[in-house]
Amino acid sequence: MNQMQQQVDVPSKLIILAMIFMTCLIAANLAASKLFTLGGLSMTSGIIIYPITFLILDSMTEIWGKQTARKIVWIGLLANILFTLLLQAVIHLPPAPFWHGQEAYAAVLGTVPRVVFASLCGYVISQTLDIAIFVRLKKRTNGRKLWLRSILSTAVSQLADSAVFMFVGFSGVLPFAAILSTIATEYTLKFAYAVAGAPLVYLAVRWVRGRSWRSFDTQMPQNIH
Repeated sequence: MNQMQQQVDVPSKLIILAMIFMTCLIAANLAASKLFTLGGLSMTSGIIIYPITFLILDSMTEIWGKQTARKIVWIGLLANILFTLLLQAVIHLPPAPFWHGQEAYAAVLGTVPRVVFASLCGYVISQTLDIAIFVRLKKRTNGRKLWLRSILSTAVSQLADSAVFMFVGFSGVLPFAAILSTIATEYTLKFAYAVAGAPLVYLAVRWVRGRSWRSFDTQMPQNIH
């Protein structure tokens, strides 16, 4: 083997979790074009997918540390930008004369630049904040209480995501009261998601480490920094 070549050992389970993270990230953007109503409240469908990314990110931060998690976040940003550019290129291809779905296709998959920018801003700020809070809490709890760290970091970062997205994307377009109302509505669902999804973080960590449930809260993990 050439001495200049270096073999990089990337854990297969990290690749799988990163794949799930990227898939949910892009799927959430696609799903956001559909609105649904629940209990008299209307929301974008992406809200049922996007919170999964925070649960996966917490799992990767717990296992491989904040440096690896941050790399995943930035790779996700680049993947999001590339996906958007490729999709826009496809939308602007001249449609075949016998195909009559161009308007519907563009209406569903087309994006408004300001909304895309708002989404990317919310993504970077909230995911980075999630990592920072999770790591800080991990130090304060000596690596224990994984469920609490996941819920608190996700709850705070999801609020930041909703606030940044709504204010950047819709300030001057929607009334201030409407923006606050939308943030409150979406955050209520996101917070419930964070609480309900905490066991999924335990499952992911247990799957990677192969440990029992109780062992997570009884010893200090190595990957804090």
